[in-house]
Amino acid sequence: MQYSLIIKSLKYFLLFLSITIFAILIIKSNSQQRGGQNSLITFESEEVSSTTQVLKKPLFIGLDKKQQPFRISAQKATRFTNSENIFNLDKPNGEIENNSEKFYIYGNTGVFNNRDQTLFINGDVKFTNKDSIKFETSVAKFDFRKQILTGNESVIGRKNDSVIKSEGFKILNKENKIIFLESLISL
Repeated sequence: MQYSLIIKSLKYFLLFLSITIFAILIIKSNSQQRGGQNSLITFESEEVSSTTQVLKKPLFIGLDKKQQPFRISAQKATRFTNSENIFNLDKPNGEIENNSEKFYIYGNTGVFNNRDQTLFINGDVKFTNKDSIKFETSVAKFDFRKQILTGNESVIGRKNDSVIKSEGFKILNKENKIIFLESLISL
């Protein structure tokens, strides 16, 4: 007798609980629709909801002003909806050919603008060629269309046994010039 009383009580309790939950869902759904939201699921983080694309090991290939190829790769690239041509890069690498010589640029993070063909690199930036030129700085901008590499932070340049320290630099590919600002040369 006790057993059937417990079962009947449990049956009525569960029925009451399910009707209560159903009523709460209907009330909540109606209040959200009046508030302009159509879904019960919302994203609080702007960063998560605005991400369009995350690429693993992307490769961007293009031609500069002189129709010479350049490549940009990274460990990861993230593109957001508000800027379709801009990619945030992790561990970016850039490569450009000048006649028969190749130049390479590396860094920790970067931003590549596909429309303007510019690459900003931050953190432990290194610019080298296969021979003996090596530059180290913290921030650099490479404009592939104009073939100009610039930086306004301190830079150390090395070629063979020569060392140059500067508070900025500009490398003009079209004139084969390297300009150092406020430099100190040691041979």
